[in-house]
Amino acid sequence: MDTETKDRQMEMKLRGNTDFDKIYKTNAEIVYKTAVKYSGNHHEAEEISQTVFLKLYVNRENINLEAARGWLILTTKYMALNRNRDLEREYLVDDFIGGEEADSAEIAENPEDIFLRKMKERQYMKLKEKIFEALYAKSPRWYDAVTITYVLEKPQKEVAEKMGVTLEVLQAVLYRARRWMRENYAEEYAHLDKA
Repeated sequence: MDTETKDRQMEMKLRGNTDFDKIYKTNAEIVYKTAVKYSGNHHEAEEISQTVFLKLYVNRENINLEAARGWLILTTKYMALNRNRDLEREYLVDDFIGGEEADSAEIAENPEDIFLRKMKERQYMKLKEKIFEALYAKSPRWYDAVTITYVLEKPQKEVAEKMGVTLEVLQAVLYRARRWMRENYAEEYAHLDKA
């Protein structure tokens, strides 16, 4: 490589770093506010903001100053929404079969009963996780329809709009998903319920 080429590369690298610094200084606040808005959590927002700027930094040689702000805002928004979705999926399993176990504060139990109840709760939890993992593997679309409609208790019309389908299509998806779950897990659930 000749000296002129090296000088040009060094100049481009410095320009990329300078551009990145400018973009960071002018957009850090809006990126953070966007992250807070969509994540609803200060700590998550800080982490999302760092990740977004890290992505931008990695690609700093390709920075288009005019488009950077829009890219930052959209990337932040979708990153926060994706994290929320992923967290919901983690906690949806916990909420699927709710209200069937009695609260230990309401019933005075001896240690053996507490142990047995905790064991049964763990078995239910494992079964719920197994069902949802299998449902997601079978069809992410079925998984989304079931969790949004039944676990999050959203109106079917709203869910259909969110999924970009008609209400009739959503109802058919829910019917097939419920039938599939019954066919594959009803016996295991009944056995656990009797134990």
